[in-house]
Amino acid sequence: MSAKRRPTQVDVARLARTSRQTVSLVVRDDPRVAPQTRSRVLSAMDELDYRPNIAARALAAHNSRFIGIILVGITNPFYADLCDALRSRCEERGLIPLVAISGRHRDSCIVCAERLVHMGVEGLTVVSPPLGAEDLDRIGTQVPTVLLTHNSGPGSVDLVHTDDETGARMATRHLLENGFEPVAHLGYDRAIPGDSAGARRRGFLAEARRAGTEPLSVDLMTTTVEDAVRGLLRAHGPGIGFCCHNDLVALEVMRVLADRAPAGGHDHGITGFDNSRIASHPAISLTSIDQRTADLADAAVELLGERIDGRTGQVDRVCAPTLVRRDSSRSRGTPDVGASPLAGNLS
Repeated sequence: MSAKRRPTQVDVARLARTSRQTVSLVVRDDPRVAPQTRSRVLSAMDELDYRPNIAARALAAHNSRFIGIILVGITNPFYADLCDALRSRCEERGLIPLVAISGRHRDSCIVCAERLVHMGVEGLTVVSPPLGAEDLDRIGTQVPTVLLTHNSGPGSVDLVHTDDETGARMATRHLLENGFEPVAHLGYDRAIPGDSAGARRRGFLAEARRAGTEPLSVDLMTTTVEDAVRGLLRAHGPGIGFCCHNDLVALEVMRVLADRAPAGGHDHGITGFDNSRIASHPAISLTSIDQRTADLADAAVELLGERIDGRTGQVDRVCAPTLVRRDSSRSRGTPDVGASPLAGNLS
C-alpha cells in the first residue's frame, strides 16, 4: 500500500478556487489577500491537513529564523549539556536550532557549515571546530558566526569561551594544596589556533612551576588514557594528582583507577574540566572546573543576534571559571565541600 501523498499549495488552491500564488501569500500572512479569500484558503488548508514547508518559506522570505549548531560530537557530556542550553536559548528567542555533528576532521566540519549555509540559516554557532583562521573567516564572511570554547579567531566571527588558563591553574593549585604530588596534566597537543587544549596546558604548566614542582604533561594524541595512567603509577606510585583536560578524560582516569583505588579521591586526586551534569552524580562526585554552560549559551545567542542585526566588529566574551570541589580530589580525612571560586587567589 503506497503512502498518502503530502498535499501541496496547488491542491489547496484547487480546493479554495484560487491561484497557488494566492495560497503562498496566505501562508506568508500577506495583508494584501482579501478576507473572504483568506478564509477559503485557510479552510482548504485545514481540510487537506496542509502543513507549510518552513524551509521553503524561509528561503522565500530571506528570514529563516534557523540557527545552525555545529558540534564535533555528542559523546562528550559537556557538548550535550551545551547543545541543550543553546537549544533552549534559541527557542526562548523564537529561533529554530538545527544541530549538525561534524566529527573532528576539518573537511567534514566545513561540509556541515556549507550545508547549513545553503539551507538558509541566519547564523551559526560552532563549538570547538577543528578549523584554522582561513576556514573560519570564509564561514564568517558568509553568515553571522559565533565560535564557542575557542580562544581566538578572525575578526569575522565572535568568540565565547571560558578563561581556560585560569581554570587549569585553579585545578592544579587545588590538587597541590590537597597534598597530591606529583600532579600530571592529561590533555591534547592539537595544532589548532585558539583550541582550548593549549590554553589549559599552559595554565597547568604555569601553576605547577609557580608552586615549585616539576610538571608532568601527557599528550593523549599519542597514547591512551589507560596507558598514560598506568605509566604514571609505575613511575610515581600513589598520591598522584590527575589534572584532566575535561570531564570525559577524568571519567576514564577514574575507570582505570577503580581496581587499584576504590576510593579514588583518597589515594589519587582527580579533577575534570566542564562540570558536566554527570560530574555531580553521587556515584561519580568529580571535582571539576565549571565553565558556566548557561552563560556560554546566553552569550553565544546574544552575540549571534547582534551579528544578524548588522554588527561587524568582533566581540570576545570570556566567562570566569569556578572550581567545584567533590570527592574525587579530597585528601584523606578532608570532608567534602561545595563550590569554591578561587580565581581571586591566583597570582
